[in-house]
Amino acid sequence: MKPVEIYKAAVERVPAYRAFLHDKIGGAPDVETMAEFESLPFMSKADYVLQYPLPDLCLDGNVGTSHLWLRSSGTSKKPFFWPRRAEDEKNFPAGMQRLFHEYTAPEAQPTLIVVGLALGPWGTGMQTSFAFRLLARETDGLAVVSPGLQNESIIEVLERLSPHYRQTLLLSYPPFAKIVLEEAAQRGINLPALNIRLMVGGEGITETYRERMWKLLGCTEHNLNCVWSLYGSTDFANVGFENPLTIAARRLMVKHNLCKQILGEPDVPMLFQRAPSDTWFEEVDGELVVTRLQGIPLIRYRTGDHVRIVSRHDLLARLRDAGHDAEQVVRDAGLPVPEFDTPFIALYGRIDQAIFFYGAKITVEQIKTALDSPAMTPYYNGKFLIRGTESEKGDPLVELAIENSEALQQADLDEVTELFCKELEKVQSEFRQVRSLAPGKQHLRLVPSQA
Repeated sequence: MKPVEIYKAAVERVPAYRAFLHDKIGGAPDVETMAEFESLPFMSKADYVLQYPLPDLCLDGNVGTSHLWLRSSGTSKKPFFWPRRAEDEKNFPAGMQRLFHEYTAPEAQPTLIVVGLALGPWGTGMQTSFAFRLLARETDGLAVVSPGLQNESIIEVLERLSPHYRQTLLLSYPPFAKIVLEEAAQRGINLPALNIRLMVGGEGITETYRERMWKLLGCTEHNLNCVWSLYGSTDFANVGFENPLTIAARRLMVKHNLCKQILGEPDVPMLFQRAPSDTWFEEVDGELVVTRLQGIPLIRYRTGDHVRIVSRHDLLARLRDAGHDAEQVVRDAGLPVPEFDTPFIALYGRIDQAIFFYGAKITVEQIKTALDSPAMTPYYNGKFLIRGTESEKGDPLVELAIENSEALQQADLDEVTELFCKELEKVQSEFRQVRSLAPGKQHLRLVPSQA
């Protein structure tokens, strides 16, 4: 469906969108061309989704048209629940089937799919489990097990079920996958013998992380289809996926310090290829903007994701001009060059400086709320910096820098850190869940800084 058609459907069928246009520009304009479409006002979760009654946001003002509700992280204490119609999900199983055939050698049957993602109301785990169960009904030798975010349960599956299969596809969030695989190896499970492929999502990974996983799984840099990532959102579904070509291109940019030369920014992004879909994507001032007909239709929706969209041809040509051929790297690895000709999307992170931690989005506002609590008053003067980083062991860390003070110097830093973590748990339920699921890990590093 073209973006102009999606706009017309939203004007006709969504009460909240008509009200939104009236509030923003006095009414719903006639739109026939892309130029007219691109003059429409942007919407966001804050100024649209959270401002109107839930039924008014839905198609035909009716929540009953949806068959599934998915939970997304909230920017406040409350999450938002997104409705999904059957039509919204129709392409997801087909997409998973395509990726399965691309990455997991379907001729090597039987295959075990292990869904180590959050289940219940969380979108990715529920939809992934559903998609692979549909695929398993049609594919001899394919089986699905969904232990969810239970480390012991995943390890038990790897130990007791995976040996009976020729290959295993494990789906999880990057840090949880690392915890599970390291623990499994420490217990003496022969991971390379299980022929495991790892699909991750929910947050970015470094090439150092990928190399750690390769080593655990008995893979090398030629196994460009062994560890890969997806990019999507509960708000607006799938955006793109890593494949051997995007991985090869990203590794060349990292190895030869070419990110600024190729993409115009010095930071290392995740690099995905856009998935074929009915969603319309724009890059506006470095932000991903989405138009999609779904349970809650979105028209020029500002996602808050900092991206650059570049054609596959242009990015590969820039690499060749710099003396590096990503397609040849894929061929040298003994793999076919992916035929998809959709654009590449470089994802840098959040424009609002939120960070992703074990799949949970932690916003600046949530950090500030925790710091403003009475318990933290003696140690916090209103200034802080936050970033996502890694520990010496490669585990994700939230690093929080607050201005040094006499009270902080006299306090036990570990006790203050734990105090802050408990306050953050009150406003970020997913951070609380992470702390319970990964006990014994250092989750936050408090750094006193100079003004």
